[in-house]
Amino acid sequence: MYLFISLKTVKIDIDHLARSVSEDNRSAFNMLYQVYYENVFRFSYYFLRDKEACREVVSDVFFSIWQSRKKLKEITNLEAYFYIVTKNEAMRYLNRKNEYEKLSLDDFPIELEDLEASSPDGQLIDKEIETLLTQIINELPDKCRLIFLMARQEGLKPKEIGKILSISESTVRVQMKIAVEKIIEKIRPHFPDLTLTVLFGFFTGIYQDIC
Repeated sequence: MYLFISLKTVKIDIDHLARSVSEDNRSAFNMLYQVYYENVFRFSYYFLRDKEACREVVSDVFFSIWQSRKKLKEITNLEAYFYIVTKNEAMRYLNRKNEYEKLSLDDFPIELEDLEASSPDGQLIDKEIETLLTQIINELPDKCRLIFLMARQEGLKPKEIGKILSISESTVRVQMKIAVEKIIEKIRPHFPDLTLTVLFGFFTGIYQDIC
């Protein structure tokens, strides 16, 4: 049974860990697995929407990482590297299975900021917006939806997303802008009293990237 470690709560020298893995240190590789498992699983789910398939892809990802471990010490952004490897392995899986299902967020709901969290009424509004937001995001075009999730859920910048998906940074920004505009357009009729400031609060980090 693995104890999964969050990069947000535990300070780990990732560069040192990567160098150790590149030198055939299996204990370091096991630690790398624990650190990145959740990220790899979540990102693969964006493509696959099947937990069993994700487990298979996760295994493929870490097998690939181990097979190419010698070059880990040359990687400057290990997190972006994991996203790229995960995307490639997810695409290989889909090609093998020759299937693709539209992304659902049932198991990975959108995480909103705790707006108005001080009152029960505010919490209820947040829940209603969260449910509506999930529905709206599911209705976005495939590329637009994926880019929005990579920015909103993974905290990736346009340049990083472009590199991972092999598209231009300008294309990423356009798709992010389309996603935000469509979401705001569909949320406002349901919550007309929400100000633009509050609405933009749902897209922390994204709005700055598309301006």
